[in-house]
Amino acid sequence: MPLDLETILNLICLTVTSLALTGSSSQANDEDEKLIERFANGDREAFSQLVTKYQKKVFSVAYRFVGDTEEANDLAQEVFTAAYQNLKNFRGDSKFSTWLFQIATNRGKNRFKYLKRRGFFTNRGSSENDDEGDQSYRAFPDHSTNPEDLLSGSQIRHAVLEAINELDPDHRDIVILRDIEGFSYDEIAQMLNLPEGTTKSRLHRARMVVKEKLKKVLL
Repeated sequence: MPLDLETILNLICLTVTSLALTGSSSQANDEDEKLIERFANGDREAFSQLVTKYQKKVFSVAYRFVGDTEEANDLAQEVFTAAYQNLKNFRGDSKFSTWLFQIATNRGKNRFKYLKRRGFFTNRGSSENDDEGDQSYRAFPDHSTNPEDLLSGSQIRHAVLEAINELDPDHRDIVILRDIEGFSYDEIAQMLNLPEGTTKSRLHRARMVVKEKLKKVLL
């Protein structure tokens, strides 16, 4: 049977706690600081350890922006290259992880615009063989108990993701970072150089826009 509006709102407003930012604890931050200090003293292996620690999360963020595994791999490499080249300028005003994902977000936004101008996303559906794409669908919980509900839930999740992709960039970025990737409001505000209040208001507006887009699916 069709999912009701309340269920859809729960899907949209979900924060994916299982994808919470790696290294958000003070202990992880201390570890990052030690690795950065080693890197500053000429230990290049220290940066390799940072890459190992954050590569899955950086790839995940990259994928949410470009929706393609190959493009996401290229983008993730670009992010780490930029981080390597600019780490000497990192002053510790924010956590290293926040600084790194700010680079990922900025690069992701630019790559998305570049690909969109060239028609990369035109008539491009989600690949059934794309495991990372499947993971993006799994970010939304499915409490179905029979095959009809499972089908309905899959259709709804697909509609939610399509609605997110149709948002204007300012709103889309915040929904990706908050509702799919699970970053905190404070982290998102730092990544996007926005006041936290603006971040919250834009997210609220984006969720309402997605809700309106989904009414056609529900009715």
